[in-house]
This record gives sequence, C-alpha cells and structure tokens, in this order.
Amino acid sequence: MPKILVGCLVIVLLLVVGGAGTAWFMFIKPAADYATEFTRMGQEFTELERSIRQTGPYQPPADGQMTEDQLERLLAAQRQMRAGMTGELERLEARFEQMQAQVDDEDRDLRLREIAEAYRELGGLLLEGKRNQVRALNDNGFSMQEYAWVRHQAYLALGEQVAVAAFGDQPAVNYQRRVSDEVIAMVEPHREELLENHVLAWFGL
Repeated sequence: MPKILVGCLVIVLLLVVGGAGTAWFMFIKPAADYATEFTRMGQEFTELERSIRQTGPYQPPADGQMTEDQLERLLAAQRQMRAGMTGELERLEARFEQMQAQVDDEDRDLRLREIAEAYRELGGLLLEGKRNQVRALNDNGFSMQEYAWVRHQAYLALGEQVAVAAFGDQPAVNYQRRVSDEVIAMVEPHREELLENHVLAWFGL
C-alpha cells in the first residue's frame, strides 16, 4: 500500500478517536466511510502491482551498468505513462501543493471532511497513475524491480555528470564514481526529457 494511503487511514483514525457525542454525525460517520474507501484503494493498489507480468527478483548486469536497451525501454515506459496521464500529473502537483499550503496555514481550521476529501482525491489520482505504470511496465517488459533500478541508474548518471562538471580540473579526492563514462554519455542526450519525467518518480511511478 502506498505511504500516502497509509497516511490517509492514520489521519482519519486519529481524528475519529478524538471525537464524541454529536461528532458521530459530523465527523465519525464520514470518516468511517472514507476509511473504507481508503482501504479499498489500498487493496486495488496491491492488485495492480500483482498484475505486473514480470515478477521475481531482478539481477543487474554483471558490470553493474545500465544498458542502452534498458534506457530506451525506460524512456518508452515513461512516455507511455505521461501520455496516459494527460492533465493528471498537473492535477496531482496542484492538489499536493494545495494540501501542503493548507497544512502550513496555522490559522486555518481544517475540518475532517475536508482533509479526507483531499486525501481521497489524491489517492484516486495516484491509483490512476499506478494503472498507467502497470500498463507501461508490461508493454515494455519491465518488472517493478528492474524498472526502479534502471530509473535510479538514469538519474544517478545525470547527477554524476553534474558532479564531474563541478569538480572541473580539481582533484576529486573523496569522489567515487558510481556509473561509467559510457552510461553518462548514453544518458546525457536525454537529460531534458528525464528531468521532465522526474515528477513520475516523485509520485512513486
């Protein structure tokens, strides 16, 4: 179950425990309904992950470096996810920022119903993203483990390129390279696209 859905349940349960009396009609009953829906979302999330065709542990290449085929499959999967979520990513970002602003506003009295509605909407958007991810992984022959590893290697290579440029001609005494020059060169032409797709990773996709 994604952490944000776990957070939904925790928040709802904590607030429910603190209520009493007429709060049943104003808070507890709506909270119980939302908690049931959050549980359903968690179950659907688990079922979606089970529908990924490639399963089992992933063993990285012997040299520990991403291959060109893996990079191309990563880019294809990310493009498919973005295409399948036209407008959804923007809604996710906007909703998350709105919720964060509400939490940071100490003078604002957030009601349980409002909090639960926000989390339910966010959870629904994340589920839609997961559906797109599962389709993209299956279409591009990825397991969840291989996809996560390749994604990590791609963004690691971008970071290494920045680190190398920052060092310049200075001796990198404490700097340990984690990807090869070949991988850095392979990833660099796709820098802009990968950075645009980083929002997928931020939402666990």
